[in-house]
Formats: sequence, C-alpha cells, structure tokens
Amino acid sequence: MPKVQKAEIRDNYIHDRTVIIAPGRSKRPHNFPSHVPTMMPKRDCPFCPEKVDIVKPIYQLGGANWKIKVIKNKFPVVDQHNQAVYGRQEVVIESRYHEKELAELPTKDIAAVLEVFGRRVKDLSRDNKINYILVFKNDGGKAGASIDHAHSQIFASEFIPPHVLEKLKRAEEYEIKHGECYYCRLIRREFKGPRWISHDSLTAAFTPYASTYNYEAWVFPRRHVDNISSLRHREFHSLAKMLKMIIGKLNEINLPYNFYLHQVVHYKDEHLYLRVCPRRDTWAGLELGSRLIVNTVAPEEAAKFYRGK
Repeated sequence: MPKVQKAEIRDNYIHDRTVIIAPGRSKRPHNFPSHVPTMMPKRDCPFCPEKVDIVKPIYQLGGANWKIKVIKNKFPVVDQHNQAVYGRQEVVIESRYHEKELAELPTKDIAAVLEVFGRRVKDLSRDNKINYILVFKNDGGKAGASIDHAHSQIFASEFIPPHVLEKLKRAEEYEIKHGECYYCRLIRREFKGPRWISHDSLTAAFTPYASTYNYEAWVFPRRHVDNISSLRHREFHSLAKMLKMIIGKLNEINLPYNFYLHQVVHYKDEHLYLRVCPRRDTWAGLELGSRLIVNTVAPEEAAKFYRGK
C-alpha cells in the first residue's frame, strides 16, 4: 500500500467513528518533553511501601515484599453506598518501586499485572449489580496521571455507557450478517498488511484503519475470548510481551498514553482487546465542534514506527 500523502476520511461503522487522516500536518516521530509527571516527591508518594503498607489491601501479590498491590480508590466516582451511581473503584499499584515505569518492568512482571487485572475483574463480576468494568492506565500528565508511581485503575459500575452498548449492537448485527465475529475477521484482514505491528501464535497487534489517536494501537488475543479473566497463563505472557514493546516505543519518544480494556459483564460474546491511545495532540475547535477527529499520523506510518522500519 502506498504511503498516505493526502488527507482522507475514514469511517469505522462498528465504533461509530469518522476520522480525517491528515498526514501532511505532521512530521516524523520525535522526542516530546518528558511525559512523566512530577506532582509530588517520592517521600510523599501514597503508593510507595512506606505509605501504602498501612492501608488494608483488596489484593496483594507477594508477602511483605509484595510485587503488586490493589487498594480502594480514595477518591471514587462511584461507590457501593450510592444507589444512584453504584459501583466500585480500585487502584492497581503495578510495582513497589517508585522509579519503575510499567514498560521498564520485565515481561513476566507485566504479565503478572495483567493477571491481577483478570483476577480483580472476575471478583468484581460476582457483584450482581455490576454491569460494566473498565480497566485503564493513565501514563503521563497529559494522559491524566496525577501520581508518578506506576499504577492503573479499575472502574466497575452498574451503569453501562451508551456508546459501549451501541458498539455491541453494531458488532452483533455484523456477526448476524456475516456469520462471524467482526474482530476475528478484522485480525485476518489486517494480518501482515500495512497497519500490522507484530504477532505470535497467541496475540496480534496492529494500528486501526480509522485511528482516533496518533500512534493508536490495538492488541488482541487471537483466540475469541470474552474478557481478561478468561485468558490463559501463556496468553497473559504473550499479551504482556506485545504491550511492553508498544509502550516501550512510546516511552522512547516521551509520549504520554492511556490504555484500556473493558467489558459488559452479562454479555458473553465480546472479543477482548486492549486499546493503546497515545496523547500527542490536543483536540481543538474543529474536533469539538464537528466531532470529526483529525489524526495527523496515518496508521500505516504509525505501524512502521512500532515495527522500527
């Protein structure tokens, strides 16, 4: 496929998304100012062992020298005592070491973080009032991080966001019409094409055709699996290897990012994927007014960046 030279409009029907790919407004990847927030010194960090060990954990991997710790979110948007906005929020402290970013951890430790996500999602799903679970990470101040100790969050609520229900409806319509999962077909269609990043026997990664964000990447288990709690040990390790490569490349150019995965608890035919959303550009009047997203890095060029060629 030739390099994208001129602006073009791209649609993603399943996600109800229209994007203008405008590569002429951008240059090659380059270093940005450091994305690591420095909101507080290490001595005041609430997620370092000296502070967090006095808090009762929801879950902890390891004993006194724990590797990963899950605690209640101190400032929740939802909680179990608010029937109008019912839910639970947790913080996953990904490492005991203040100076370690997720991408800097060994693959096996990233896999352990992902397995903790799966464990917590499974436990939260047992609450009959929880209908929606979102696992997400904010890395860098521009991506919404307020504490620079590596951590992620889990948001579980009774309320299901309308756009998530609409996406499920469209994906279901697609499956009825074509006789197979939209995402399973998408993985095959993108395989080793211009937007392909990498794969092994268990996991695949590529940049989506109608990417909303510069250098956006999707990471899929190749097996059709509903949610992260259903992954097998080898799949966690494979997913961790792919995620480490992608966020490691973003760290090299100091680009802040969010990643997330989510599920509708009582719908059992989703295809799990992890979406990595780098936060290079700020949406301005054009995007806010028209709801047309302008992406200045073509996904084909973003895939080359991740592939290193």
